[in-house]
Amino acid sequence: MRGERPESASAAHHAAYRELVSALRGVRSGMRSDTASVLLVDSTRTLLEPAATVGLDRTLWGARVVPIGQGFAGRVAQTRQPVVLGEVNDSTVLNPVLLQHGVSSLLGVPIIDGSALLGVLHVGFLDHHDFTDGEKLRLTEYAGEMGRLLNDRFHDAQHTAALTLQRSLLPTALRVPAGLAMAARYVPADGDLGGDWYDVFELPDGRVGLVMGDVVGHGLDSAIVMGRLRSALRAYALDHDDPSEVLARLDRKICHFEPDALATVLYGVSEPPYEYWDFSSAGHFAPILAVPGEWAGTVTMTIDRLLGMSPDAVRTTTRIPLPLGAKFCLFTDGLVERRPAPEDGDADLIADGIARAAKALAAAEDPELGCIRILGEVVGEQVAEDDVAVLVAQRLN
Repeated sequence: MRGERPESASAAHHAAYRELVSALRGVRSGMRSDTASVLLVDSTRTLLEPAATVGLDRTLWGARVVPIGQGFAGRVAQTRQPVVLGEVNDSTVLNPVLLQHGVSSLLGVPIIDGSALLGVLHVGFLDHHDFTDGEKLRLTEYAGEMGRLLNDRFHDAQHTAALTLQRSLLPTALRVPAGLAMAARYVPADGDLGGDWYDVFELPDGRVGLVMGDVVGHGLDSAIVMGRLRSALRAYALDHDDPSEVLARLDRKICHFEPDALATVLYGVSEPPYEYWDFSSAGHFAPILAVPGEWAGTVTMTIDRLLGMSPDAVRTTTRIPLPLGAKFCLFTDGLVERRPAPEDGDADLIADGIARAAKALAAAEDPELGCIRILGEVVGEQVAEDDVAVLVAQRLN
């Protein structure tokens, strides 16, 4: 959700991100490769987080973290040596986007500053490519330049703090109960961080809760508010079964304790076998539902007032059936809202984005591919002007 951004930290990080992308374009050109990507070590020193890419759709690159030691990039980070991958398949790489784009050969090198591992730089080719020792040396030199860039520009203190907080709050691996399949993605706006979040949790009585939320603004302040709302919603969910009551209490909380904050939230709960879901929306988009062999589109439900405006707002809950094999998608407004171009005329861009997301959801075999197809179809190669969060759930047979 758009809002005012602090110029000092946010503008600096935007500039750093663009400089990183520009450097990657130079790497791709110099290596004559089809793709070039960089992943950065997170604050726990156990995960690699995709930071930027050229040649691959940055929105599909998304927030698929890679544990150090696992997959191609994880092996580069663990060994701190160049690694060549001559066969790219689901057993050698963790990121399905590489498979979706038809990457056949990969070369990766560590980004090191002194003795500290900063991340991994890798390039890919769509056709089979036999890497030479000269190419390994050249990419290692590029990684050295990348390390200096990262130290000089990319790691400003406020962004690092926001990233650390947000990573601690967004589930890197969803805990999904039997009978459901799920996948999620978070894509920051143009390299920045904001207040979008998603959550999946199990309640003591066996029910499952799903949340998609969006706090106005960007940067550390929004990430802090997002963390408070996430924790409060979980607490209210323990004591109240009705999603509308949970959001009503969350609204009173934000109006009293966060008087300058505004947020939209969609909260749903269900119990095994997950045939019905109860959803309540505080100013948030309704889920997109795709039923096999039937239809795909927006669920019909009441959209109540967003949080932070009126603690006495009336809130409602809508029951949504989920047939076997059906999938639904929760998302934030960054997925479907964009500035109109002259050629768009009077077109309803939001409705068009939702229609394309519904079509992509229906065509996907599972939630993981659902996230990939939705982001690719709706956002594509565009630079995201606002944060994008997507969560897809499917009821299994």
